[in-house]
Amino acid sequence: MINLKKKFLIYGYGITGKSVEKYFINNNCNYNIYDDHQKISNKKVISKKYLLNKINEYAYFVVSPSIKIEKSHFLYKHKNKILIDLDFLSLEISSQKIIAITGTEGKSSTCNYISQILSKKYNTKIIGNFGNTILDKKNLKHYLSKIDILIIELSSFQLDKLKSIKFHYALITNISSDHLDYHRNNRNYVKSKFRIQNYLSDKSYFFLSRKIYLKYRKLIKINKKRIILNTDEVPFTKDLHGHIEKLNLNSIKKLINIIDPKIKYKNLKFKNNLIFRNQLIYAKNNLKVYNDSKCTNLNNAIYKNNLINSFQKILILGGKLKKQDDNIKFNVTNTLVLIFGHQNNLFYDRLNFVNSNYFKFNNLDLLIDFLKLAIKNHNFKYILFSPGGESYDVYKDYLDRGEHFNQLIKKVLF
Repeated sequence: MINLKKKFLIYGYGITGKSVEKYFINNNCNYNIYDDHQKISNKKVISKKYLLNKINEYAYFVVSPSIKIEKSHFLYKHKNKILIDLDFLSLEISSQKIIAITGTEGKSSTCNYISQILSKKYNTKIIGNFGNTILDKKNLKHYLSKIDILIIELSSFQLDKLKSIKFHYALITNISSDHLDYHRNNRNYVKSKFRIQNYLSDKSYFFLSRKIYLKYRKLIKINKKRIILNTDEVPFTKDLHGHIEKLNLNSIKKLINIIDPKIKYKNLKFKNNLIFRNQLIYAKNNLKVYNDSKCTNLNNAIYKNNLINSFQKILILGGKLKKQDDNIKFNVTNTLVLIFGHQNNLFYDRLNFVNSNYFKFNNLDLLIDFLKLAIKNHNFKYILFSPGGESYDVYKDYLDRGEHFNQLIKKVLF
């Protein structure tokens, strides 16, 4: 149990660090702040020299989840004292049920779907990696007392450091190679995802797809008494977003039935609240265009493209390629692949083209000029803008990249 009367250090003063500070202020805690990368105008900020001299005075270090604590890091000797913001919920939770969601992709959509279904009967709230924080609420216990079910989206970074909180339900959406710059190899990444089962409370449930279970059961010790397997099979529809929606619903229907079997969700129309996630932006003249700028994982971009059951499709890739497993190459089937950006050769090297062709471009503008000619001269039915790489090579973020694609594609289609 965390003792709020002890001394804390907030390490990293971003959104998470600022919410933790408000929580400490509301609870009259003794704390300091340290940040490696920015100058902060705050009387609680200390220098690294001061921190190293006084480091043994701190009972806890509240760290931003993405900070990697390796053996060379000055906090490595104190890793047992490391917490993240979500750990403090263990002091505030009373009767609320907690659903924890992790996975490589689809976490936010799954949280959204669960919330939309359960909110027909219960008061729900999504927090965590989803982008929402509640630690800064002035009277957190009172705020939480109005919530029946708390849905927490968890990244592998958070699962690496989490210590105190317990979950009633946990679900892994999918797992594919990601964040290898942090985890170093795919084995470590997979293990970080499965740590979610370590925080299950008594009489809790752990939901996995049969495919994930069969793939990783020899690598990971899985608690078979708690596990509930979901089927992976969903026939492809003519709409990518609708198909992925069915996949997500298929993965959570057993969870919903266990929480409350009386809740009806058949024929439920989900709201797609996530901009540039499998977003249908054009559907005319027998052509559908999807803006999936949020996709920064090459494996998932290829997976979604191969879901589309058509020989008349275009996949647009590009950006800053994340560190990949050197032994993995991805098969692209029945597709015209257009790759943009300075790392287009790196993308090319990661692909096996099966009944497919490709072209490389220095930037998205040049790609769109070529796309205009391709659409004019060929009868394509699908265009999927799912870059599979990070946006920071050129753009501020995936939103900036998604907006730019929308502006360019309007010149071609609208």
